[in-house]
Amino acid sequence: MKSTFRQSMAWLHTWAGFTFAWLLFFIFITGSLGYFENEIDRWMKPEIVVVNETIDDVEVFNLAKQQLNTLASHADKWYIAYPTTRDPFIKISWLALANAELGISKQWHEEYLDPYTGNITPTRDTSGGETLYRLHYNLHYVPIVVGYLLTSLASLFMLIGLVTGVIIHKKIFIEFFTFRSGKGLRSWLDIHNVFSVLPLPFHLMITYSGLILLMGISFSPVIDATYGEGRKLHRQFYDVSQTENKRFDTTNIPAVDLSLSTVLLDAKQRYKNNNISFLGVIDRSPNNNTEQMGFEVWLDGSEGIEFATLITYRVVNGQVQIEESIGKKYSAGKVYDVLEHLHEGLFAGPYLRWLYFISGLLGAAMIASGMIIWVKKRQKNSTRLINLIDRVNAAVIIGLPIAIAAYFWSNRLLPLEMVNRGAWELHSLFIVFTMCICFCLVSRPAKAWKNMLWLAAAIYAFLPIGNMLTTEHSLLSSAQEGDWLMLGFDVSVLVFASCFAVAAALFKKEHIAPEHTSEISKKPHPELGT
Repeated sequence: MKSTFRQSMAWLHTWAGFTFAWLLFFIFITGSLGYFENEIDRWMKPEIVVVNETIDDVEVFNLAKQQLNTLASHADKWYIAYPTTRDPFIKISWLALANAELGISKQWHEEYLDPYTGNITPTRDTSGGETLYRLHYNLHYVPIVVGYLLTSLASLFMLIGLVTGVIIHKKIFIEFFTFRSGKGLRSWLDIHNVFSVLPLPFHLMITYSGLILLMGISFSPVIDATYGEGRKLHRQFYDVSQTENKRFDTTNIPAVDLSLSTVLLDAKQRYKNNNISFLGVIDRSPNNNTEQMGFEVWLDGSEGIEFATLITYRVVNGQVQIEESIGKKYSAGKVYDVLEHLHEGLFAGPYLRWLYFISGLLGAAMIASGMIIWVKKRQKNSTRLINLIDRVNAAVIIGLPIAIAAYFWSNRLLPLEMVNRGAWELHSLFIVFTMCICFCLVSRPAKAWKNMLWLAAAIYAFLPIGNMLTTEHSLLSSAQEGDWLMLGFDVSVLVFASCFAVAAALFKKEHIAPEHTSEISKKPHPELGT
């Protein structure tokens, strides 16, 4: 009975993993890059002037306010981003009001400041790191709802694959320490086990939390049953479920003196142990009526998985009142918040963020090795379909990293004055990805794998050189200037280039030797699936 149950789980594990394998690989790779979206942004905007020394909060405020008064005097919202470890620069942003006569809708604008002169630093139009992160759930080129549904469905199949994978491996942790080299399919199974078991808690967390984060789309019929259909009614559900629990206090600031500068000084006095990450003005009016305006202070999270604390100052009944958000009001919202913060990892320090990133790449490697196993088990049939899937495996598993490198290359090579330059960076990614697929489809599988590996090694290895030739940055200058984000990016791509080069050097077309095949076929092995 146990054997039958485990074998049935093996069948489910195989086909649950195979069904969305290529999409899941795409999701894991782009999602992993999202853990360093800020760092990628810095590399893709090389013109930014980095703050390398301690700068006073009031000095930052004065520089930013001067520019906001000039550029955004009639804006509805202002925000000043303070230098942090991940974003060591000063950024201002504002929401420009709509102009019906000119046909202009509300639009966000942002600029970077030179911390030493206070002047605006023009930066290139780029899609940046955030767009790579968003790819892992909206997929691009498809309606956003379709992207959410496909991602949600893929996550569901991934969760099924993880659970059934645990069931079919009776000695899962023992097998983790077992690797038999040169054994063909058996070796690939051992590799698959290592990639699966080591980050298993992360895989379960990231998959389940991803499903929950998309439940507004994937489980919309449940919302329809209570609130009714339509975006407006769904918004009611969201507003209720995400209601904030707030703590109120009063200040000694006279209502007539309430301003962004007095708010800054009060926040620095009250929260001495927290760094200020954002200052904001909301509901601004041209006549500076503070009875209507709100002033926001965002503080870096100091403990737990909260990555920031929001403090809002407003005039209420003639007094300046502080409104502090202390989490969601209802249990469902609290659970959602915990899963969201765990999934996105915004609270994580540099070491934990690297652990997130590596775990995500191991998830992609787990999927890739599973697809290779699926093909190797069926290679003895040598059908056109199996050869086609082998080619597409090479195109996706190696072609996607090549396409991402092309995305970075486009940031350096596209003309700076090009219209819709940021959008064309992303187009470049998918154009190169399509080219990789076409190349693999017309090549023999073994040739496709090896050539793609060498191409990936080359395109990553030359990125720091391209950076040096097209900007004022290089490995040496970044180290001398203390621009650790720029340096870290260049060093990281060299590490990836080395990994691809080693894989290409070790590559050989493997066959399952007859003795290995017969050994596997002597008795049922649930982990081999069907």
